Amino acid sequence: MVKMTLVFDEETIEALKAKAKKEGFVRPTTLARYLLLRALQENATAQPEEDADEKTIAVPVDNYRELQGYVEEKKIGNVAVFAAFAMHQYMSRNSLSEAQKRRVEERHGISLNG
Repeated sequence: MVKMTLVFDEETIEALKAKAKKEGFVRPTTLARYLLLRALQENATAQPEEDADEKTIAVPVDNYRELQGYVEEKKIGNVAVFAAFAMHQYMSRNSLSEAQKRRVEERHGISLNG
């Protein structure tokens, strides 16, 4: 691992602090690291829109404040990160049968067996 130091002006730091608080990050440096790594990952995996395996979804919830509080206390990042994590956990614990995997693979043209 290599350590890197970034220097920002006071205005940028204040903007990072405000966005970090809004997004549920404990520190603005964590948000900056997250944004930088996410941008690099998006550039590295850029695909045509029809082939993209990443979509933004809107899920209405009645307990957003409770979710936000949980995320803050567990220092997960934000509710979107927690939602993706929770879905992954659920899918891991409740895996598809081989027949279900085959149907998904046929319908979506993907391989679920790695």
